[in-house]
Amino acid sequence: MTETQGGRATELAALSLQLLQRQDYRGACEALTSLCAELPVDSPVRYALTQTLGTLAFHLSGGSVPPPQLIGRLASLASQVVSPVRTQPLKPRSASKAAKRFGPIGAAIAFLAKFKTASLLLLTKGKFILLGLTNIKALLSILAFLGVYWAFYGWWFAVGFVASIFIHEMGHYVTVRRLGFAASAPIFIPGLGAYVRWRGVPAHPGILGRISLAGPLWGFFAAIGCYFVFAATGQGVWLALAHVGAWINLFNLIPVSIFDGGSAFFAVGRQERIAILIVSLALFFFLSEFVFLFIALGAGYRILRKDFPAQGDQFVAYYFIALLLTLGLFDWWITSTASSTFSVVSHAASAGRGIAW
Repeated sequence: MTETQGGRATELAALSLQLLQRQDYRGACEALTSLCAELPVDSPVRYALTQTLGTLAFHLSGGSVPPPQLIGRLASLASQVVSPVRTQPLKPRSASKAAKRFGPIGAAIAFLAKFKTASLLLLTKGKFILLGLTNIKALLSILAFLGVYWAFYGWWFAVGFVASIFIHEMGHYVTVRRLGFAASAPIFIPGLGAYVRWRGVPAHPGILGRISLAGPLWGFFAAIGCYFVFAATGQGVWLALAHVGAWINLFNLIPVSIFDGGSAFFAVGRQERIAILIVSLALFFFLSEFVFLFIALGAGYRILRKDFPAQGDQFVAYYFIALLLTLGLFDWWITSTASSTFSVVSHAASAGRGIAW
């Protein structure tokens, strides 16, 4: 970066700090976008700015107030340009023997061992949250699942994905326990998913329907949580996790035997199944998401099978339709958010190549 470019970048960074302090976020967004064009392509500040500016642009386009964490992050990045601080490079820590020997799974074990005091505290005070970690079989299955996805998609995606599935399974677990029956900790199967075993639950269609749909409901809450993390940090991996979480829980509503939707359909009568079929086709038409077509086909198949009860459980039917609508619309909104966010980020990153706003 030449001396002239450095002076221009410093002026833009100082201007953006003033605009952020005055809460002129649109002006700050423009100044920071221009700042990106002045910084070297390989600058870590430029890279971080392009990511964080996408989140700011999303809030501005939706008319929402950017969270304080996001503004603080932008101010911190601009301050690094105004007053660069030289830091000593961090010395890489030597990996533990377990991490070297077993890769991602070993590193996860080493992490738990290193923070054993905190882990013990959580185990005694947070049994509900850490239920899977109190059972050695469940713990090993979680670590194996985490290791597989860490190897393919990276640390943060693996952690978020495991947490989302764990929360989904806890929806089944909590519902079973609330109804007064016994249930086991979630067991993970790497590459496939997870399951919860329960004992003593009567084969009543309404009860089975409520237990089955509790998983997608809690999974929906997990997807919302991932989005809030994205909104606060600007890290795109959390937006991806919100989308994946919503889509997987929607896919799990396909009414065939291996999915939650299949068990729930035993409580749904003929008229309710027709209603679900119509809603699924309407959502497929308006949202262009093929999973709704699969749900509609499954509903049509279950109508032809005539395995519905003599009297359908309307609560389960409304529950099912509500999940279709909320998960479907949330997934569509997340996809639209990702499209607009990354288009803004792409523009900010290419601003230095003469592309106009």
